[in-house]
This record gives sequence, C-alpha cells and structure tokens, in this order.
Amino acid sequence: MFGLALRTLRFRKSGFVASFVALFLGAVIVAACGGLMETGIRASAPPRRADGGHAVVLFSPIEQEATRLVSLSAVFGGIAVMVVVFVVGSTLAVLVQQRMREMALLRAVGSLPGQIRLLVVSETLVVGALATALALAPGHAAGRLMLERFAEGGMVSPEIPYRAGWIPLGIAAGAALLAAVAAAWIASRRAALIRPSAALAEAGLQRRWMSAPRLVFALLCLAGGTALALVTALVMPASVAASTAGPTAMLWASGIALVAPGLTRALIAVLRPPLRVLPGPSCRLASDNVRARAVRTAGAVTPVMLATGLATGLLYLQTTQDASARDARAADTVTSAPVSVTPAPRTEVDAPASVPPTRTAGGSAVAVTPARTDAHATVAVTPARTDAHASPAVAVGRTDGSSAVVVAAAPRAASGGASADAWINFLLAGTIIGYAMISLVNTLVVAASERREEFALQRLVGATTGQVMRMMTIEALLVAVMGTILGSLVAAATLVPFRLALDGSWLPGGPLWIYLAIVGFVTALTVAATLVPVRLALRVPPTGAPAAP
Repeated sequence: MFGLALRTLRFRKSGFVASFVALFLGAVIVAACGGLMETGIRASAPPRRADGGHAVVLFSPIEQEATRLVSLSAVFGGIAVMVVVFVVGSTLAVLVQQRMREMALLRAVGSLPGQIRLLVVSETLVVGALATALALAPGHAAGRLMLERFAEGGMVSPEIPYRAGWIPLGIAAGAALLAAVAAAWIASRRAALIRPSAALAEAGLQRRWMSAPRLVFALLCLAGGTALALVTALVMPASVAASTAGPTAMLWASGIALVAPGLTRALIAVLRPPLRVLPGPSCRLASDNVRARAVRTAGAVTPVMLATGLATGLLYLQTTQDASARDARAADTVTSAPVSVTPAPRTEVDAPASVPPTRTAGGSAVAVTPARTDAHATVAVTPARTDAHASPAVAVGRTDGSSAVVVAAAPRAASGGASADAWINFLLAGTIIGYAMISLVNTLVVAASERREEFALQRLVGATTGQVMRMMTIEALLVAVMGTILGSLVAAATLVPFRLALDGSWLPGGPLWIYLAIVGFVTALTVAATLVPVRLALRVPPTGAPAAP
C-alpha cells in the first residue's frame, strides 16, 4: 500500500496541499512552544552555590515567570495540536469523499478495509514527514521571536535566554506525525467500512447526513455552549469572564457545524425564492443546484461559518475587553468609599510610626501614617510600592468620631502585561482563524474541482463559459451569505454574554469595521476559491473533462 500511496500523491498533489500547509503550520507552532517549554524549564531550575561544602539554593523571581512560560506554552501547543487534528481531518475527509469511486474499486478487487485505511494513513504520513522536516527550522526561530515578544510585553524577564535543543524539535515532529495519523485514521473510517456498491451509488448526490452519534455530539456541543453562555453572563466575574467566553465560541461553532446540513436547507428555502425572481438562467440554475446539493453545499458553508464566527468572536472578545478596561479606568480614576472604623487606644496609635503596608480594595499595597495621635487623626495613605501595581497618587482620609472616609487613587494597570496578554490572545485567535481559512479554501477548491463532469455536460448542451462562471459566482455568494449568517450567530452567542458580564451592555466593544472587514475578506476568499478552480476546469475541452486528473 505504501507504493500505491506514493503513486497517488504523484497524481493528486493538489489535493494534499491544504493538509501539507496545516501540518507545516502545526509543526512550526508545536516546535516553537516546545522551545519555550524547554526555556522555561531550564530557567525555573534554581542555581546552586557551594558554601563550605554545603549546597545553597538561590531562589529568584525569574522562577515564577519561567513557570508561567511553561504553562502558557503547554496550553498553546495543546490547542495547536487539537486544531491540526480537526483541520487535517476535515481536509482529508473532503478528499476521501471525492475519491469514493476509487476506494470502491479497490474494495471491489479485493482490498480489505484495513488496507484502505492504511493507504490513507500512508499518504498522510508522507505529507506529514515532509511538512515536519521543513517546519523545524522556522519553529526554532518562531520560539525565539515569541520569547522576545513576551519579554517586551513584560510577561517574562529579558534575562531569560532562549534555550531550545533537539528535544523540543523531536517532540514537535512526533506530535505533528501523531496528529496526522489520528486525522487520517478518522477521515478514512467511512471509506473503509462502506460496501463497494454503496460507495459507487453515493458518488452522486448525498442526501442522508444525520446519524445518531452526530446528533448526540451536536446536542452536547449546543447544550455546553448554552450552559457556558449562561455561566459567563450570570456567574463569572468580569475579570475572568473571558475564560468561559472563548470555549463558548468553540462549542457553538462545533454544534452548528454538526447540524449545518439541516440549517443550510432552511436557509436555502428562505433565500431561494427571491433569487429565482432575478433575470437570467444562471440565477435559477444556481438556486436549483444549491437545493439539490444541500448536503454538499453545507460542506462549503461550514468553513465559511467557522472562519466568520471564530474570527468575529475571538477578535471582538479582546476589543470588548480592552474597551471595558478603558471605560473602567476613566470612570474609576478616583474612588470614594466610606468605611467604619473603631478609634484605637492612644497607646496603640502612638506606638508605631507607621502601620505595616495594607492592601486597598483596588489591590494596591499602601502604608498608613498617622498625622496626629488623637481619635480625630488625619490619616495619610501613601503607596507602599512604586511599581506599576501601586496607586500613583496619595490618598488622604479624615476620621470623624467612629467613621472615616478614605479616598484612594485607582491602581495603575501594567500596560506591558496587558499588551502581552492581548498579543497572546490575538496570536491564539490568529492561529485558529488561519486554520479555518485553510479549511475554507481546501473545501471550496475540492468541491469545485469535483464538478468537472457537470461543467462539461453543461457546455455540451450549449452553456457558455460565461454562463457557467456566473452560475458559480452566484453559488459562491449564496455560500458566503449563509456562512456569514451562521457565523454571526456563533459570534453573537459568544459576545453578548461576555459583554453582559463586563458592564451589562449587549453590544460588543470595538469598531464596526472589524466585522465588515472579516465578512468582506471571507466573502472575497470564498468567491476566489470557487472561481479559480472552475476557470481552470473550463480550460479543458468538454469532451476531455471527464478524463482530466
């Protein structure tokens, strides 16, 4: 089967481009995270000093930063591996669906289901080995770049050197290959278990899409997304609401992706009547195509939904958080709060020159110094520390009998740490969005390429190249509109609870042009990924299109 896999790759190179790109990017990210983990592990080991024959352990504040670097790298690398499995699995599933007749012929001549799965796994292993080998050097450089960016943002000390040996590179290669094998094994299951006659019959239009496992997982994802949305809006404090809002987007996107064929049919029923009113045969033919190919159309709508929903949800999560933080800083520059106090005895007031540092409600450490020693003393509150976490001003309170009013300046936020946190969030969002774009392009290219025979038949009965291109343009726009509607639903289910948890508002923070740019870019990408392979397919004469590779 390995020799057959090599020959398949030779004649189907374009079909494995998306899998190669996904595995390459995944190996780069995992190698970078592995390098950061090794750097953090080495930095967290405290240095030892010999003192008269005894080992003295020298502790440093760098250890805490190194531990944070290890945990952050582990989480980010784990997410990258899971996303690689999902994206590579989806791209291979589309490719296997296109090759159902080929798989059926192999089964008909005596191939066993295990051999079919071995064929797909062997093809993916070859692609994964090449992608991993090319990704190791960029992954090493990416890890160094990420460490420098963390140091600039104040998350880690610039004194931590980047130390990445062969161990993280080996882990990255192994993780990428394991992800490739897992994705190939999942994608090949359906082709390996189906009967040859059923596979040949299903090579036409697919109508059945719902199964019991799919329904169960869809309900679990939608129920989990709903539960997390309620927890985000009603339970979680504003400071940690993002920890549940992010998984909410993933659960809602997964649940809607599982029931996308049913939702696509409902949207087609709504959009098809006004489309048929438009003049020209291309509009009517496009509407008939999407209705007859509803399940296949849902396969194109799903990556559009993922790209739009995840991009909008994850980007606006950060912009909303930033906008809320800016509003809070502007409103809470000076905060007043009455507190109840009991006058201290003269002996306790006169004894210390100052009270040990305490912590205000805003979280900043302060030192309290009495200006007079009677029960009506004026208390001067000054910052106990002068770093970014202390109050930038002096607060003064005056006691009056048994009550006092304390006016405390709001603590100054560490701009460097916030900048680094935002950069990490955008990096994670960019990774997920990038993989969604890869899945989008691959799905649309494969879907358009497998319709060569349909285009050839249309041209043989008199359709012109322009009419076919207009028909596919309308189909691409329909796919983009339906994907945008479902993606906006995912984003709304994520952002509305998050904004409610922050300040009670419904609308996300951030400029509107971000959403418009996302929709415009995804729509343009959808149209381009559809029309380019169609135009290439139309270059082949109609009589030779069925035989084209």
